[in-house]
Order: sequence, then C-alpha cells, then structure tokens
Amino acid sequence: MSSRDMIRAMIVGGGFNTAAEEMSEAVTRTARSPIFNEAHDFTTGIFDYRDGKARLVAQAPGCTLHLYAIVPAVEAALQAFRNDLHPGDVILASDPYNGGTHIPDHVLILPVFLDRKPMFFPVVRAHFADSGGPVAGGYNPMARDIWQDGIIAPPMKLYEKGERRRDLFDMVVANNRVDQWLVGDLEAMRGACLTAERRIRTLIDRFGSDGVANALDFSIDYSERRVRAEITSWTDGSFFAETLIDHDYQGAHDIRVACTATVERSSVTFDFTGSAPEVNGFVNSPIANTLSFVFVAIASCIEEDVPVNEGYIAPVTVIAPEGTVVNPRRPKPVGNCTCICGAEIAEVALLALSQSAPKRVGVNCHKLPLAYTSGHYADGSPWISLNFHGYTGGAGAAYDTDGWGLYPPLMTGVILPSIEMTEMQYPMRIDKHEYVADATGAGRWRGAPGLETIIRYTDSSVTNAMLAGVRNPARGFCGAADGAGNRLHLTPSNGNEEEVTEVAYNFPMPEGGTIRFLRGGGGGWGPATERPAGAVLADVLNGYISAGAARRDYRVAITADGLGVDDEATRDLRNNLDLNPAILEGAPA
Repeated sequence: MSSRDMIRAMIVGGGFNTAAEEMSEAVTRTARSPIFNEAHDFTTGIFDYRDGKARLVAQAPGCTLHLYAIVPAVEAALQAFRNDLHPGDVILASDPYNGGTHIPDHVLILPVFLDRKPMFFPVVRAHFADSGGPVAGGYNPMARDIWQDGIIAPPMKLYEKGERRRDLFDMVVANNRVDQWLVGDLEAMRGACLTAERRIRTLIDRFGSDGVANALDFSIDYSERRVRAEITSWTDGSFFAETLIDHDYQGAHDIRVACTATVERSSVTFDFTGSAPEVNGFVNSPIANTLSFVFVAIASCIEEDVPVNEGYIAPVTVIAPEGTVVNPRRPKPVGNCTCICGAEIAEVALLALSQSAPKRVGVNCHKLPLAYTSGHYADGSPWISLNFHGYTGGAGAAYDTDGWGLYPPLMTGVILPSIEMTEMQYPMRIDKHEYVADATGAGRWRGAPGLETIIRYTDSSVTNAMLAGVRNPARGFCGAADGAGNRLHLTPSNGNEEEVTEVAYNFPMPEGGTIRFLRGGGGGWGPATERPAGAVLADVLNGYISAGAARRDYRVAITADGLGVDDEATRDLRNNLDLNPAILEGAPA
C-alpha cells in the first residue's frame, strides 16, 4: 500500500470512528432515561457486510462490557432478516440464547443501503432501565428460567421501510414499566443510527465505495497485526487458573470457573473446560457474554490506541463447553451474567495470562454488590434506579500503576451520574460517598481503596439486593493480596440495620430508609513488601490504609506521630518475613 493510500485509509477509518462517537453523543443528549443520559450504559458501533458476514469496523468508547457482545447480537439479527431487509428498516433484539447477554441489553440496528444492497449497519447496544418480567429493573434473583428474567425480544422490525410497526413497537413499550422513558430512548437510538447513516454516505461520496472498502480492510488488518504483535511478546505455553463465584442465589456456593490460556506464537486460546455445570440461579453466562468478557480481558492487555474492530478479535479463540456455567443451555436464567459470572470469566482469563504476560494483566474487578430500587413518583408514574453510586470502587492494580478511579475498569465506559442530578431525578439523597481505609488489596502496586456509599430514600420504595464478591473478592495478581470483600446493609426507618449476606428480595424500604454499600477495594499487583516505604506512607497519610495495615501488610513501620517512616524498624520487619502475626499487629499507637 502506498503512503497516499495509507493516509486515505487512516482518514476513512477515523471518519467511521468519529461517526460512532457522534452516535454516542446523540444518544446521551436525546435519550430520556437517566441510565442513558446520565450513566451512559450503552455502546455504539458500525458494521459493514462483506463476504456474507457482518464485520465490526468502528466502535465508540462506551460500556466496556458491551465491547464484543455487540458482535454476536448483530450476527443473530442479520441472520434472522438476511433476505428481508429494506431501506428504513430498524431491528430490535435481546435474546440471551440468540446472540445476546442478559435481557436488559438490547441492540437496535439500521441497515444502510448502497446500490440497493445493505452494506453498513450502525448499531446501538443499550441497557434498558426495565425489560418486563416479574421484577422491576430486570434483575430477578429468584429467577429459575429465562422467562423469569424478563421479556425476551427475538430479532424484530420496529420500523419497516421507514414506517413504525405499531403492533411490535407498542408491544415492546407495553411490557416496560418505565414506558415514559423507553419511547424516548428508542427514538434516541434510532436517531443516532440515522446520524451515522448520513456520515457514512458523506464518506462514500468523498472516497467512493471501493475506496472506503479498501480503507476499512486496512484498518481491520492494522488492528489484527497490532494485537498479534502484542501476543507474540508473551511466553508461549498453556497456563491454568481458576476462581470461584460466591453463590447463584439459589443455594449453590463456590461455583468454579476454570480457564486454560494457550499462547502460541501470535494467537491465544481460552479453554473453559473444567468450569462448573450450569446452575439454577441467574449467574449463568450465555456464550455471547462469555466471549465479551474474554475480549474485555484481552483488551485490558493491549495498548489503548489500537482501533477496536474485527481485527482485534481475530487472534483470539474461546472454547466454552455447552452445559456449563460459561455456556448454559436454554432455558437456564442468565439475568446477572453481565456482573456475575462475567466478572469471574475476565478474572480467570487474566489470572491465566498472568503466568504468560505478568506485566500486561491486572485492573480487573467487577464483583458488584448489586442493589436496585423502584417506586412511584407523586403522580403515580414508576421509577427505577440502579443505584450506580453504590457500585463504585474496586479497581485493581496493574504493573506500574495503582488501582485508580471510582468505577472498576470493566465499567469505565459508564459515567458516574452526578449526585445533584440523581437527587433531582429520584426521591433519594446520597448521604455519603467516600473512600474507606484498609479495604484495598496490598501489593507492589495496590488496588484502589474501597468505598462507603449511603443512599437515603425520601419516599417509600422496594429494593432488591444481590451480593457478590463477599467470600471470593477481587483477586490480586503476581503475588499480591486480594481486595476486601463487599458488604451491604439495608436500614429501614426504624434504624435497625440489616446486613445482606447473599440476597434481599423485594425488601420494603420506607421513607427514610437507607442502603449502605461497603465496596471492597481492588486486588494488588506484585508482592506488597516490594512497595516503596514512601508510597506506603503516602497511602497512610491519604487515609487509604492505617498504620497497622502498613505494618501488617507491607512491613512498613510508621512513626508514632503518624507522619514518617521508621526506617530501622521497617528494615527489621522486611528482613524477617516469618515474624509472628501478633508482632505485626503491634502497630504504634
């Protein structure tokens, strides 16, 4: 390829990425529900259609969990209408057993026709605030089958040849508790796709169909070469790891997720053989969700300037035996899969890779203490809050960097809603949202601190709480400590705080009741005794750890005034790693 062609390819590829980002902005600025316009729990992308297959060619930064899940969802939808697509059609789909993850995540697809053929597909994948079913919000811990997770949306045309299909559109809206939000959200998603169509046609008019096709081929090939070059730098071999899911909310505990990562030259295969059989509770992960979390794990190991497209995926193979928790059979429930066991899938993939590419892994943590609340406004209309502020914290460390920020990395595309807007949109007050000490995984680089969040409700409501990461918290990497476990308390207005250890189903929350989240911190990276004493002191001064934890976990002695390092005592502690634990607990007062 000549330098001229290469420059043109970069311009075209950048144009498609810009179009995807403009789609994202369109949704944020025009959607109705706070989960869209505040929390940004969606992802936008553009596909082309080549050789009988849809290819991801551009994607905007969005909810990280959607990064790959968008691909099989589009494939399933296009397969359903392969010979029945027309200009103006709009497809909606959300079927966990046909390209989907969990039911709340819907894809909306608009075909763009060139020369009377569907050639491009702008797509929005978004988490709906509600998706019908027995429980408001779409997370039903009592679900025993997929139909108790919510209303399944097989691929369907909401618009046909530019005209709204009133029968199907009205059916979707009628099965949603927050229809006053949903209609606006659907129109925002469609508007974003129409915006992308205009941008695509502008690029075609400027560079021609062949010029655009060649440029996209180059962009995809470039991403694949970059990813393969990274994998080539890793150690070849097969590397095994396992981790555990706390429970499935139906009585099963310590559910095994196993993975063997095989690195061979420029490719890597993740084999989940050995994982536990599918379970009765809603933590099973359908294959699209498993693929997506493996992709998230790989993406966290690759330089961030690599374009996310079909080439990114090509070097990776996933083996997930059918009938296991990582590839269940219909109709097992899967409603919580994007939290649990998605978190464990990414975690175990990274634990396996840590034996091949230790300096590239880390940062994973997504074991959310999930709790969502629903109620009614004064006019009787319903509201649903996913309580995003309670899920913050828990980011793990990586080589050369401490855990950072509020959201765990697997949610980095999601934006933390402003407290002020949250308090305007819902009958609630955020009484507390701050770091807590001694909840972070110790390491050469430590995980992010844990957080305490207290949400108080100013009107009666109902809360469903689902704990994870209590007995099996976020794992540390390469000799570091795990993060702290999650905790959650519900406090009715009488003040009798009740700790939730696994699940609270339809808990009545009276006016003045509170949810108190104690979010465990992230796991560390590398042995804690290798962390510089000055960095440990800074953590003590910042309130991330106590002087006692500095002594116990890092073998660093803090002076009696709490302002410095006792160098001699620290040398003694680090030169005698087999000290009695009682001595280590003896931090200065």
